[in-house]
Amino acid sequence: MDRVDLAYVVGVVLGKEDVDGIRVAYTTYTSTLGKWVKDPEGVVQYLVNIGKAKVVRSGQGRSVILTDREMMSRVNNLLTPREDVDPLTLVIEGIRKLANPLSGYADIGDVIKYIEGRLNVPTKEAEEFLVKVIKFHRGRFVFAHGGSRRLKIGSSYYGLIKVVGDAEALSS
Repeated sequence: MDRVDLAYVVGVVLGKEDVDGIRVAYTTYTSTLGKWVKDPEGVVQYLVNIGKAKVVRSGQGRSVILTDREMMSRVNNLLTPREDVDPLTLVIEGIRKLANPLSGYADIGDVIKYIEGRLNVPTKEAEEFLVKVIKFHRGRFVFAHGGSRRLKIGSSYYGLIKVVGDAEALSS
């Protein structure tokens, strides 16, 4: 973790949501940040110089406003504990919820979005998660061509996935 990441972690923990970003009292922020870095005011100045923060007047003192939304969401994801989920159960649940009632097949792109939403991870991570589950539990799924997004499974690319009927019995 570099000093920008650390500065954002401290800011998100201490700060309050504001229209422009996360607002933190300057003295509180620098004294807390000073526990981990030698020159907290230099870090604040560095954040201002690279456009990731602003220092503004606030009442009798000053406040630091952290402005990088992407960094704030990354830090929030770090600070929010993930729920423990059985990977196979999560994938089966997603496929069943998203499956076409007639064919039983779900679009792999939709399943990736489902995993992304449930685990609060980026698309690439959700895709890797799905591929690992598929490789480890290959006999529990059937694949078909089509779909909005294709994954390489074995030697072919497939876009649809279906749970084999007795997959839940096998996972128990």
